Amino acid sequence: MSKPHWLPLIEQQLKENPKSTTYAFSTSSEEGKPKVRYVIHRGITSNALLLTTTDTRMAKPQHIAHSPTIEIAWWIEPTNVQFRITGKAVTIHPSQDLKKAFETLGTEGKEEEGNEEWWENKRKDLWKSVSGHLRAGFGRPTPGKELDKVENSENWPETIPAESDKPDEQKVIKNAYDHFAIIAIAPEAVEFLELKPIPNRRTQYKRQSNGEWNETKVAP
Repeated sequence: MSKPHWLPLIEQQLKENPKSTTYAFSTSSEEGKPKVRYVIHRGITSNALLLTTTDTRMAKPQHIAHSPTIEIAWWIEPTNVQFRITGKAVTIHPSQDLKKAFETLGTEGKEEEGNEEWWENKRKDLWKSVSGHLRAGFGRPTPGKELDKVENSENWPETIPAESDKPDEQKVIKNAYDHFAIIAIAPEAVEFLELKPIPNRRTQYKRQSNGEWNETKVAP
């Protein structure tokens, strides 16, 4: 299967603009209402899955379990380009049914993205790559819980290491890591909008049933 033509475009944009790693990530609630928030891009796998991370207690995993269809709007300000990506997302975590997740992603039988051990190693790698301040957040009370119902908020750790030899720290780290999950996104359609050229340019890429991608240039 050939490499999607849109993938080098994203890779080049990230190479030129390494700080442009935030995009709007939209899901649907159980009531069918759109829910959008900004997330941090955490990588791209060899089979063109986009990765971000989440706390298992947040709404995103619930929304994805209800409806895996998502959309991303990714604006790269320095170069005035936008990627709009529609696809299927799954939550990757030991508590999840990964066989079902692989079916949703279309990665069954893949040496990497169809392998539970590979994903757990990827989760560990991403855990190590995020900041200690972000890691600490995964060990705090459930996001969204009313503060007047939370005890000892003044004692929340501000930062934690990825690993430790100290028993007390190991307990804190385990509690936080247990809530740390990957969201993997399998794109099905990608739109690339370029606003610097005059006239502007818009290109659409759609994944076909055989896994190949069609490319169509459309009016901007």
